[in-house]
Amino acid sequence: MSHRPTLLLLFLCLISGFAFSQTKNQLTDEEKKYLLNFVYPISSVDPEKQGNDDLEILNGLVGNSKVVALGEVTHGSSEIYQLKDRMYRYLAQNKGYDIFSLEAAMPEAYNINQYVINGEGDPKALLKGMYFWIWQTEEMLSIVNWMKEFNSQNQNKIQFLGFDMQFYQGAFANLKKDFSKYQFPESDVNELSALLIEIHTKTREKKSGHTLVSKKQKEKIDVLLNNTKRLAEKIPAGIDRKWFLQNIRIIEQYLAKSYSTRDKLMAENVMWIAENYPNSKIVVSAHNGHINNRKNEMGSFLKDGLKNDYTTFGFAFYEGTYTALSNTLKKESLRTPQIAQTAVPGTVEYLLNSLDIPILILDLKRLKSEANPLAKWIVNDITKFRNTGAVVLKREFWDANVSNDFDYLVFIKKSTNSKLLD
Repeated sequence: MSHRPTLLLLFLCLISGFAFSQTKNQLTDEEKKYLLNFVYPISSVDPEKQGNDDLEILNGLVGNSKVVALGEVTHGSSEIYQLKDRMYRYLAQNKGYDIFSLEAAMPEAYNINQYVINGEGDPKALLKGMYFWIWQTEEMLSIVNWMKEFNSQNQNKIQFLGFDMQFYQGAFANLKKDFSKYQFPESDVNELSALLIEIHTKTREKKSGHTLVSKKQKEKIDVLLNNTKRLAEKIPAGIDRKWFLQNIRIIEQYLAKSYSTRDKLMAENVMWIAENYPNSKIVVSAHNGHINNRKNEMGSFLKDGLKNDYTTFGFAFYEGTYTALSNTLKKESLRTPQIAQTAVPGTVEYLLNSLDIPILILDLKRLKSEANPLAKWIVNDITKFRNTGAVVLKREFWDANVSNDFDYLVFIKKSTNSKLLD
């Protein structure tokens, strides 16, 4: 008689038991007590709140990091954006973070910078000029208007910059302006325009996730852009010349855009900001999926380049609603709040909610350094963690190790949908 069925059953039981042991459904009283040593309660998400005693913990958490990244678990949670607004205000006023850099098109975001510094333009129109509905919200307008007000009252200005590269139009428009300003011959830039329109039209028609450019088109564009780069020598040395060259680089990045290259290229642009504004400190605002330390995500490249000068705050919530496109991808669906899947036992959010603290920052960095078995479930184990974006997903919770992904985790019990601009 064969013993294989018996051995197979034993093996399956062992595997089943192992899987069960890896799922932490509840925290014991001892685990909760230990975890509370690493928890900093936050009193409110309201950026207009008077008094910031609860945010003073940020002084030690961010230290003197050159870049502090604030994440978001969906692109449409009002409370997350409000708290990021409040945190940025504190960091700008108390820690010298004079650049707010958004996961938005770099040239188009710079137009908003002209508003917050010089009052040029209509902020609502400028936000709508950044292509995606994500930034066309009351919450983002609040950040922009506060930056404008701050600059009107302070000699040391803060700036609004972007670092994304999914579009070429803003970069090309800036090149056209410079060609006119410095009276450069326009034959090359006109030929470049025709090629880019041709490429963009084909890419949009095919609904491609990467830019569709032929070898022949790429060879022509390389010649035109190299000619354009040589013209930079005729622009006085300084930030104007640097932005001229960076607009060329944005076009190159657009042509290289794909799902696999975007994070690396965005990291390159954040590093460009850090290098070209050497006396500044930067708050980066982007999705959790970009700022984290996982391989080939933007955060991993920034960590490689900045080392301890890069600090991350992931964001999470337990329940509520958020703004997102439905599966139809129709813009009208944004007007209907999406109901988030409530965190269930075994998720990071469920376990943090059991602490009965509505808003908190969890110090993952210090928790990890102690390596106490009472925190094994979050330091060592793979746990379910919410990860959604701009479109509704049937499945919101995915395997993660948040202590590897982030330095700190911001938890908010209840989310409501962000408010779209009229």
